[in-house]
Amino acid sequence: MEQIVTFKDITTVNRDLQLVVREWRNHIDIRKNMYNDNIISVEEHQAWINSLTSNKSTKVYIAYKNNDTIGIVSVSNINPVQKNADWAFYLNPEFLSSTGLGTLMEYHFLNHVFDTFAIEKLNCEVLEINPSVIKLHKKFGFTEEGIRRSNVIKDNERIDVHFLGILKEEWNQIKSKFTKIIERLEK
Repeated sequence: MEQIVTFKDITTVNRDLQLVVREWRNHIDIRKNMYNDNIISVEEHQAWINSLTSNKSTKVYIAYKNNDTIGIVSVSNINPVQKNADWAFYLNPEFLSSTGLGTLMEYHFLNHVFDTFAIEKLNCEVLEINPSVIKLHKKFGFTEEGIRRSNVIKDNERIDVHFLGILKEEWNQIKSKFTKIIERLEK
């Protein structure tokens, strides 16, 4: 199957696109599902981009569907000794109501991360206020491994954080189940 969703390292794209990503990060519908929901200044954003150029344990990518920039995916805490890493993603706010883009990004990024990095375990953390992403990860074979109770304060309330993980061998066993869904979404 030809891959319609591709990924480009954020440090290699032009500054204008990097600044567009800052706008995405500051969008209320993105910030509300992040640990840090403060407005990010241009200087803070540029410092983050600059830090990525020498950080071997974190890679951040802009996701494209054909020529549209559809979101951000990151792999962090890459540990070559333990062969594990963490990941996160969010859609370009312009596409938040688009059906299936999260599915496309997750499918293609799981393939990308397990093919590109020498890892055997991928982890993620999701705030309890984002149940659709918890459900999406579970659909893709992630197992809920725990909950850190009342761990984050959002809107003056303490909320839980869900921990999920998937093994490379688990992904390889189930990814063919998604072929028809992905082909339909890529049309």
